Amino acid sequence: MSYADLDIGFGRKEDVMDRRDILAERPVESGRGFMPGVSVNPSRVLFTAGLTGRGPDGNLVAGGMGPQARRTFERLQAVLSRADARFDNVVKQLVYVTDLEAYNASGRAERNKFFGARPASTGLVVRRLADPAMLIEVELVVDLGGSPGGKPLLEKYNAENHGGDFYQGVIVNGGRLLYLAGQVANNPDGSVAGIGDWRRQAEKVYENIGHVLRAAGATSASAVKETTWVLSIDSWRQGGAPVRRDFYKGDFPASTLVEIPGLARPEFLVEIEVIAAIA
Repeated sequence: MSYADLDIGFGRKEDVMDRRDILAERPVESGRGFMPGVSVNPSRVLFTAGLTGRGPDGNLVAGGMGPQARRTFERLQAVLSRADARFDNVVKQLVYVTDLEAYNASGRAERNKFFGARPASTGLVVRRLADPAMLIEVELVVDLGGSPGGKPLLEKYNAENHGGDFYQGVIVNGGRLLYLAGQVANNPDGSVAGIGDWRRQAEKVYENIGHVLRAAGATSASAVKETTWVLSIDSWRQGGAPVRRDFYKGDFPASTLVEIPGLARPEFLVEIEVIAAIA
């Protein structure tokens, strides 16, 4: 007997979240200790892109971590405002920094000026962000509440003109959320495609993402949030970014790109995690 069958503090069986495991029928998936995709059904949720301390002119604000953190949350505030939301509606925050001591010394205090209620939060120290001078990047998940009735499934928007291949905010109105495991350049037999080849690995990663999306009845246009971890941002921009543009065909999700020192296997150059929405 499971907890879902018991009429106790866990709630009645009909109140349990509707979870569906998504398994693309390929040999490589069968022996892993995780599902390649899981879908759930929310009400209305906003996903923001990872935003940084760029000023209105597109350049990073001067002064180091404190000013960059302040500007980051000012930009996020503009994205929230477009969705009639506030920082108190944030349920999850993910903070990437390149200098933890600087964040603890001045960045955290700037962040606290914007939040009343504390969201669930994760902080990670990364090797590099999109610009080598960037010290902080923050993304949010926001509970918008209200009824999704009469609204389109996805509302993708920008709060400012930024020129990048992403939307700053994506609202999901009802439907189901599909969480994909991080996808890497695995072939069906478990071998690694394109060792040392950024373009080939990008092609294989997006091919694998496509397999899971289709298994759930979704397409690339269904993606609402993408997080990309790479060993080299410069190499990704040369070899991987064109593949990404071809995959999304202009209908980009909110996204975050960070450089890290390593992935699960030394042959992997990139790993991409996607959240999608389906009706």
